[in-house]
Amino acid sequence: MAQLLIWGETREILTGEMPAGIQIEEVKTLAAVEEALAGRLAGAMVVADPRCVEAEGEATAAWLRNGGSAQAFLVTVTDQTQRDEVLARLPFVEDVLERPITPVRLLRKLEQALDVVRNRRIIRQLEEKLDRRGEELSELNEIGVKLSAERDIPRLLDLILRKSREITGADAGSLYLVQRAKEADEGNGDRLLFELAQNDSVAVPFKKQTMPLNETSIAGYVALTGEPVNVPDAYHPPEGSPYTISRSFDEKSGYRSRSMLVVPMRDHENVVQGVVQLINKKRDRMAILSSATLSEEEVIPFTSEDEKLASSLASQAAVAFENADLIDRIQKLFDQFIRRAVTAVEMRDPVTAGHSERVAILSVGLIQKVDAVSAGPLAGLHFTPEQVEELRYAALLHDFGKVAVQEKVLGKRKKLHATRLVAVRQRFAYIAKSLEADYLRKRLDAIASGSATPAQLAALEAEYERRRAESDRLLGVILRANEPTVVEEESVRTLDDLPARVFRDHDEEERFPVEDWAQAPHLTAAELEALSIRKGTLTATEREEINSHVSHTYEFLQKLPWTGEFRRVPEIAWAHHEKLDGSGYPRGIKAAEIPVQSRMMTIADIFDALVAQDRPYKKAVSPERALEILEGDVRDGRVDGDLFRMFVDAKIFDLAEFKALIKARH
Repeated sequence: MAQLLIWGETREILTGEMPAGIQIEEVKTLAAVEEALAGRLAGAMVVADPRCVEAEGEATAAWLRNGGSAQAFLVTVTDQTQRDEVLARLPFVEDVLERPITPVRLLRKLEQALDVVRNRRIIRQLEEKLDRRGEELSELNEIGVKLSAERDIPRLLDLILRKSREITGADAGSLYLVQRAKEADEGNGDRLLFELAQNDSVAVPFKKQTMPLNETSIAGYVALTGEPVNVPDAYHPPEGSPYTISRSFDEKSGYRSRSMLVVPMRDHENVVQGVVQLINKKRDRMAILSSATLSEEEVIPFTSEDEKLASSLASQAAVAFENADLIDRIQKLFDQFIRRAVTAVEMRDPVTAGHSERVAILSVGLIQKVDAVSAGPLAGLHFTPEQVEELRYAALLHDFGKVAVQEKVLGKRKKLHATRLVAVRQRFAYIAKSLEADYLRKRLDAIASGSATPAQLAALEAEYERRRAESDRLLGVILRANEPTVVEEESVRTLDDLPARVFRDHDEEERFPVEDWAQAPHLTAAELEALSIRKGTLTATEREEINSHVSHTYEFLQKLPWTGEFRRVPEIAWAHHEKLDGSGYPRGIKAAEIPVQSRMMTIADIFDALVAQDRPYKKAVSPERALEILEGDVRDGRVDGDLFRMFVDAKIFDLAEFKALIKARH
C-alpha cells in the first residue's frame, strides 16, 4: 500500500529520484484520497497541489475533522513567496512545503508525518475505547437500575438473560439457578435448575428441569468453581475439562453452538446464585443463524471485554435476584400471616368464615375491571398493580377488629345469650314448681280441714292450671321473641306490658333470691330489652360494640409498618361501612371523603353478606335478590352507582374463584 499520496501532478510536486522503499500513488480528487486510504492499518502522507485542495476545501476540512487526520498527514506544496498566503487560505493543512520537494526533505517529512498519524490513530483508538467503556458503564448502570426495580422474578430472570445477550452480542443463552439443599446433612443435595432459554435464530422447545449440581456440565462447573468459562468452540472444550457440552439440542434443531461464555451470578456475599450461559457471539447482531454455514461465517469468540461485562452484569443480576427473591418470600410470609390472622378472627365467629377472602376476591375483580375501562364515568380511574394489592390486603383485613369484640356478642345467635336463656328457663321451671307446690299446699290444707268439697277442689285445680298456662304462655312468648326474626305484634304487646326487675349491677342480680323469681316481674330490664329487639339479635349497646370493630381494625392496621405502596390499607379498610349520604359508620363521612377503593369494598362486602350461608339473624338470599337490594341502596344514595353498574355489567359476582368458595360454604 502507498505510504505517499500525491494529490495533483507528481512532476510538479516532486523532483529527483525518490528513496527506495517509498510507495507512491497519484490521485486527482478527495474521493480518490479517501478510497486509497480505506482499510489502511497504517497512515500515509498526502502531498497536495494547493489548487486541488482549494477546489474541495470545505469537504477536505470536514473529512479531516471527522477522522481523516487519523489516516493521513496533509501537506501542500507551493513557491516560497506564496507559503503564508496558502496557509491563510487553507488553515486546515498540516504544513506548506516549498516546491519542488527534494528526496531528502520528502523522506524526513514522511517519517514525521507517519509518526504523527500513528500517534493520532493510537489516541483515537484510546478515545473510542474510552467512549465505548463509558457507553458500556452507562448501559450497565441503566441495566442495574432496571434489574433493581423489577420485583417479578420470572420477568427479572428474563431481563437478566436478555440484557446479558444484548451487551455481549450473543445469539442465544440459558439461565440456571442454584437450589441449595434445605438441610446441612443432605451433603451434595444441591441442584441446578434450568430456568430459562432464549434463542434469536431457532425456536427453543424449553421445559424447566433440574439436574445434579456437579462438574459434568459446564453450567454446573461454573456454579461450583465460581469462575467464568470462555470456550471458542463448544464442540471442542479445553483438553482435560471435567465437563462436556451436550449436542442434543443442536442435533434436533440443526443449530450449531460455537462460541460460549458462561459466567456465575455472584451475590454480595460472593455466593453463586445462578449461572448465565451465552452462546454464539455474532459479528452482526441482527444476523439470524439459520444454518451451520451462517454460524461459521457470523459467529466469533467472546472477548475478554465480553467476559468482564457479562461477569459484572451477572453480579448485579445476582443481587437483584436475591433481593427480589427475598421480597417475594417476605411477601408470601406476610400473606400467610394475614391469612392466619383472618382465620384466627373467623374462628371466633365460624358463621362468617371465608367472608374476608370472598370480599377480597370480589373487590380485586372489580378494581381490575374499573382499571380497564376506557370510556364513561369510570374512564379516569386507573390503578397500579400495587394499588390492586393494597385493596386486596384491606379487604382481607377489613374485619380484623372483631378480635376486640366480645365473643359472646360476636357470635350471638339469639337475642338472649345462651347462659341467660338457660337462667330464664330455670327460672320458669322454678316458677312452675312453685305454682305446683302452692296448689298442692292449698289442696292439702282444704282436705285436712275437712271442709273441702269437690267444687272447691276443682276450683283450686282450675286456678292452678290457669296460672300454669299463663306461665307457659309467657315462656312461649319469650322463646319465640328470642329468635332472630321479626317479632309478631301480639308478642310485642305482651312484652311491652311486662314489668321488668331492675338491678343496679350484676352482683345485685347474682344475690337475688331464686325463690323471689316466682313473683313478678319474672324478667330483668336487660332481658326485656333484648327480647324487644324488632330485628336481628343485638341490643343497641351490642350493635355499637359490633360496629366498633371497624375502628379497632383501623387502630390495629395503622400500627403496622406498611411500606409506601400499601400505606393506605388502614384508611381503605376503615371506610368500608361508610355510605355516600353520610349514614354509615364509624365516622359518618360522605362521598367525597370515602376512598374509591372503599366504595368498591362496600359493594363486595354487602353482596357477600347477603348471599353467604344463613346467619343467625338472616337467611341467605339469591344473587339476583342481593343485586336488587344493592340497587335500592344506589337509588337511596348510599352506594356508588357507577361502581355498582360495573359490578353488575362485568358479572364480578360470577367469578369462578368466588363461586367456588360460596359453594364450599353451602
